[in-house]
Amino acid sequence: MKYLYAPWRDRYFSRKPKGCLFCNAAKSHRDKKWFVFHRGEKCFGMVNLFPYTTAHVMVAPTRHCGDFSKLKKDEITEMFDIAQKILKALKKIYRCEGFNLGVNQGSAAGAGFAGHIHLHIVGRWTGDTNFMTTAGSTRVICADPEKLYGELRDFFKK
Repeated sequence: MKYLYAPWRDRYFSRKPKGCLFCNAAKSHRDKKWFVFHRGEKCFGMVNLFPYTTAHVMVAPTRHCGDFSKLKKDEITEMFDIAQKILKALKKIYRCEGFNLGVNQGSAAGAGFAGHIHLHIVGRWTGDTNFMTTAGSTRVICADPEKLYGELRDFFKK
């Protein structure tokens, strides 16, 4: 097997965040550091620094909760209101042709941060599962997460 080195992923494997990633982002006033591009009353949107594809962002409740069934109705409502705005933004900014929206609850379901529920929004395009993914078991990300953060922050300011 051949490897395509992705040095930006080093931080994912080497960092050991203290506490909950989402709680840290929610409590911080340093939005750029945490790539938080929008804050609502109950939820916030942030860029995934270790994306599956170019347009991969997340929405999480501000309150620490690891079980979707224990979210309050207003948290769920705001989570999906923010998700709708993100879909509009990603269609405009990246011309996404489709989306995957999903929640991985628990580590057995693939949640990288199982203690704090979050909604993944992943932009998709026709043919985006190409030879690199299929034959090479490699993903190619063509956009800088910092650029995506700035574009989404600007979209939500309007």
